[in-house]
Amino acid sequence: MWHLVADVGGTNMRLAALSPEGAILEQCSFASADAQTVPDACAAFISGRGADPAWIVVAAAGPVREGAVKLTNVHQTLTEAQLAAICPSATVRILNDFEAAAWSLATVSQKDVEMLRGALDNRKAPRLIIGPGTGLGVGALIWAQGQPQVVAGEGGHVSLAPRTFEESPYFEALVAAQPDFRIGNTLAVEAEAILSGTGMPHFYRAIAQVEGQAAPLIGSGEIFAAARDRRDGAAVRAVTLFRDYLGGLAGDLGLAFGAWGGIFLTGGVAQSNRWLFDDAFLSAVNAGGRHTAWRERLPVCLYQDANFGLLGARNYIAARERGA
Repeated sequence: MWHLVADVGGTNMRLAALSPEGAILEQCSFASADAQTVPDACAAFISGRGADPAWIVVAAAGPVREGAVKLTNVHQTLTEAQLAAICPSATVRILNDFEAAAWSLATVSQKDVEMLRGALDNRKAPRLIIGPGTGLGVGALIWAQGQPQVVAGEGGHVSLAPRTFEESPYFEALVAAQPDFRIGNTLAVEAEAILSGTGMPHFYRAIAQVEGQAAPLIGSGEIFAAARDRRDGAAVRAVTLFRDYLGGLAGDLGLAFGAWGGIFLTGGVAQSNRWLFDDAFLSAVNAGGRHTAWRERLPVCLYQDANFGLLGARNYIAARERGA
């Protein structure tokens, strides 16, 4: 017996065969934008194994509704019915990618992370995961009657607004260029509009426009590198605000969930820019007015396992087989 788990992100797709005990037996990965559909990729993987899996669990970037998900950046709609048609005997589930990421936290220990502060010594306290990558993912793990449970949602789309009068023109320029980012008739935008690899170039160009600077950089990787090396003033400003906003969001959500089990930072942007997570980032996490001292006690770490979606799918299967 074996299980098929898959992690379909905005950039990469990973598939793995798991033993009944949860060990990875075989794994492959390729670009999500390749022509092959997710059902076709799963069917080919199953064919190569020579036996049908007991479970098929796919972690997918996008909101899951009634067993279906419109995949972010891949221009596909994936349904549980499509997966069941491949292998009618399998139990099939589609999870949001950060629902799966949160499930992965059920088995993460301190050896699996880089601590920025504190320690992961409260295993049964709520854990929060935040991942700026192609988009912005958020998930939380809680414990009920001794068993892990996940709170799934779309935390990457909460509102983000300027904190000062100085920042307001940047948001005005951003929503003028990208009105879909705007929340209501305000200057607030979806957090993902700034705190993601997709959003950063738009924010960079908005800042450059306001400051009267050229904006020669195109991709988020270029922008973060230029900010690190201080080669572009608009990039430095954009990435400094990115760091502060991300820290503030982490602290806000940590406060909301009571994340004494830890705040876990992951995602492609975080994994590629370790230098961002300095004392200034932690100061932004802490900034909470009357609750600053409360926020200062939250453990914070970098969680850099690229397989967190697969591990989360594995933990989901294990929990369901236990009846949790």
